[in-house]
Amino acid sequence: MDVSETDLPGVGKRFEVELEEGGVAVVVIHNSGRRELFYRESPDADGEELLDLTDRESRVVGSILEGAFFQPVRTQAPETTLGEGVILEWYTLERDSPVVGETLEESDIRRRTGATIIAVERGEEVFASPEADFTLRAGDVAVAVGTRENQTELENLLE
Repeated sequence: MDVSETDLPGVGKRFEVELEEGGVAVVVIHNSGRRELFYRESPDADGEELLDLTDRESRVVGSILEGAFFQPVRTQAPETTLGEGVILEWYTLERDSPVVGETLEESDIRRRTGATIIAVERGEEVFASPEADFTLRAGDVAVAVGTRENQTELENLLE
């Protein structure tokens, strides 16, 4: 997915995202914090304004879109981009995963993949920054941070 960024002197920045099913989403972030969202049917078409949000409204809508309030039924691993090349992903550990029954230390995930497990969801409980002696179980949802390559290595390890 291509994202282009353009400085708008005295205004802010414009981001354009080519959408998978065609069309372009355009986000203008004003220096004041206001955000405008436009949709263009093609790269050279005029944009239609969809939303004009305050800074606070933008952050709430953004966190909803990112999955902070609700994670839909997983058809693919959800992911969140944290910055240039850094991705946060969620992985459900299946019974036959080679790391089930191992501690984080024993699984050596960081050395083997480059990704770091930053939290584990177990039912209604969330273990933030689990210690090295934390044992992984089937059904756990491991939250990992790393590059796309790290995440690919982790996904291969967990299969």
